[in-house]
Amino acid sequence: MRRLRNPRAYLIDVEGVLVRDKSYLPVPGSCEWFSSLTERGLARVLVSNNTTHTPEALAEDLVAAGFEVTVDDLVTVLDVGARLLQGWGRTTIQWLGSPLLSNWWRDRGFTIVEQGPCDAVVLGVNPDLEIAALDAALPALLDHDAELVTLHRNLFWLDAAGQRRFGPGFYASALEQAASREVVVVGKPKERIYREALKRLGIEAEDAQFISDDPVADLVTAKRLGMGTAFVLSGKYADHGVLAHMEQEDWPDLIADRLADLSLVADDTHEEN
Repeated sequence: MRRLRNPRAYLIDVEGVLVRDKSYLPVPGSCEWFSSLTERGLARVLVSNNTTHTPEALAEDLVAAGFEVTVDDLVTVLDVGARLLQGWGRTTIQWLGSPLLSNWWRDRGFTIVEQGPCDAVVLGVNPDLEIAALDAALPALLDHDAELVTLHRNLFWLDAAGQRRFGPGFYASALEQAASREVVVVGKPKERIYREALKRLGIEAEDAQFISDDPVADLVTAKRLGMGTAFVLSGKYADHGVLAHMEQEDWPDLIADRLADLSLVADDTHEEN
């Protein structure tokens, strides 16, 4: 196993890494590990596919959990998605994510409609999404050339009770096939959000390490971009069995039970000639 260079900065997933799930209880040792980055003078940014919180609410919940962060430490699919849609001039949307975020979109200049013509149909996590809302999106996609956008394409997520719930990827696949229209994915694993995070840090990919609980949706892209990768078993996957379904060249560089164990794992890694 190769020894990783010392990263200059860290890109860190949130749920399953810093906190367990939507309960936002910190993973043991994660607060201390995160604080140590500042003490060591290492830059970091949180890269999140979260679509249940506004970026401001996400920062507040993390502070309440014991992490010293501000909204400026976050790169989220909501922010990246809003800028993407604004750049396209598509600001009238059907929002099929959480109704609690409707005002967030309006505050950024978007008009939300429930049916009829619109510029884009936008998906996020919504555990209460009804078939009627999907039906209402079809005319916009089939008859009015609306863009189909999902903030991320995860098929499931963990709620505050740790229960798996269908994610926006499930609904995106249905609408994509029904409308014969390719969905635009904003967040991980698409490169757009990774590049935004690197730009925020002002570094090249080879100087960064990405840490996540999802080696498939998060770490494959990070590794292909040239980052070091670390897989923690404190969230979506309780063991590394998922790696059996991946190409070996995409396997993460490091595996640890939790964030607090990563330095120890890295110190025990030996270089092969």
